[in-house]
Amino acid sequence: MPFRRREQPRQLAFEAVDELDDVDDPFAPRPPRPGAPSGPSDTPPDNLPPAATDGAAATDGAGTSGGEDGIVPVPTDPRARRRRRLVVTGVAGALVLVLGGLTALDMARARQADAELRTAHGGVVGLTQPPREVWGVDGGEAWPVFAGNRVLVSQDDALVAHDQATGEEVWRLESLAGFHCQADDASAATIAARTKVTCLGGGGAAELFPGDSSTMVAVVGLDGEVLARRDLDPARGLSGVLDDGDLVRGARDGRDVVITVEDAGTGEVRWTRTIPHDGATDQAEACEIQQEDGTTTRYPGLLHFYDAGGIISIGGCEVSATLTLEGETLPWDDEEGFVQPLRDGRLALTPWNGGATELLEADGTPVWSAEGSFLEPDATDGTAPPLLYSQNGSGFVALDEEGRELWTFSRYTNQILLTTQDLTVVATYPGAVAVDSMTGEEVWTWKAPDSDGSVASGSPVAFAGRGALTVVLGSERAADARWFSIDLADGSTRWSTKIPVDTWTLRSVDGRIFSAMPGKLRGFG
Repeated sequence: MPFRRREQPRQLAFEAVDELDDVDDPFAPRPPRPGAPSGPSDTPPDNLPPAATDGAAATDGAGTSGGEDGIVPVPTDPRARRRRRLVVTGVAGALVLVLGGLTALDMARARQADAELRTAHGGVVGLTQPPREVWGVDGGEAWPVFAGNRVLVSQDDALVAHDQATGEEVWRLESLAGFHCQADDASAATIAARTKVTCLGGGGAAELFPGDSSTMVAVVGLDGEVLARRDLDPARGLSGVLDDGDLVRGARDGRDVVITVEDAGTGEVRWTRTIPHDGATDQAEACEIQQEDGTTTRYPGLLHFYDAGGIISIGGCEVSATLTLEGETLPWDDEEGFVQPLRDGRLALTPWNGGATELLEADGTPVWSAEGSFLEPDATDGTAPPLLYSQNGSGFVALDEEGRELWTFSRYTNQILLTTQDLTVVATYPGAVAVDSMTGEEVWTWKAPDSDGSVASGSPVAFAGRGALTVVLGSERAADARWFSIDLADGSTRWSTKIPVDTWTLRSVDGRIFSAMPGKLRGFG
């Protein structure tokens, strides 16, 4: 089905005129229609006192205050004055209603747009002028975790929650000192919907294996209440936290691996799967650990796993597999290619040899395939059509929901900065190019300004705003990071500034920009 564009709001224009001709005076009495019954005459009766009949020769009932000075004549007949007041009042009331209705409609649309931005990937609200750092806190060695309107930092002496808007400390739990909460690469919508977080204590996280495995788990509400706390069954092995707060556990059974997903609060088992060993992964990098002095140690029991936004990737010595969150094993492993979780919940299986990528539903059901690997935009305002972009060569192809090709972008790129209902903005020489989202027709080009001698480093970071795209260009030195706001209407630069920041640390949560990394958290506004 073809995508339909939203109807754009129409503009209403009003024209003010200095004067009206007599024939156009809306307040002048009109002659009766032929055959119409005659009504009361506007001409005063003959028996009125002389003072009331001065100037009565004017057939419209006006007095003598008009004339060559251009002043509008004032009606002497009370009924004419009343009609004029009624008409003027009616017109003014109609204007108030129309303008008031337009204002209310605009405000409703603005609120809706902001709400979409808060849950959209890379969405930011209110960047009409250069941002500034409004707060910053020092953290521990773990990554900060975002949940609802809170951000949690694992300190050495406590688990601390801060308000996302102000950075103010909201609560502190010394009883959970040293606990590390769930890894945080979840979508903006998932973060906004969180009402609790899951934290592990007593050992290292699964990806830090072979450090001590975690021995305790705690579930904490956003108000600081500890909803559950329990010891972990050591027989189930290593522990990790999924985006939904459940635990994934992994233990060796001989050379095989047993994966268990359990409720974090109660320990109730959701499902269990056994991953058979695979001698093909008996390689040095899969079975050896590099020590601090540079030497390596063989560790046959080496195991690691992580949740990557909809899948559980398992690796280690003699084992490699990818599971869905429902426990289904995908017919794929790391030797054949890689699994890419898409933001719409589906999965993309891309072979290392550059063949066709297979699109799967979240449960592993095949949908269709396309040549090349999929690109996803860095940011969206929440209005973009459900397109996928397949890169097979220097450019990419836009595909609809059925896998049909809509248009091709032939210029070199490996990054889509932004998608909206109307535009797809692509990072390419000399900066960025915007094309129509449905036709691929070029709309405008934005040229990145001179770098002032700084050397570009890494890919641009993009954020979506209401009618604007914010691009952050990194450099070898964090102090040289340059920020630009690009008007989506014509590609012009609204504002630019320099804010010292490592671009790889930037992210948006609930419509705000943060710089988050182990040991340091900064909020911008």
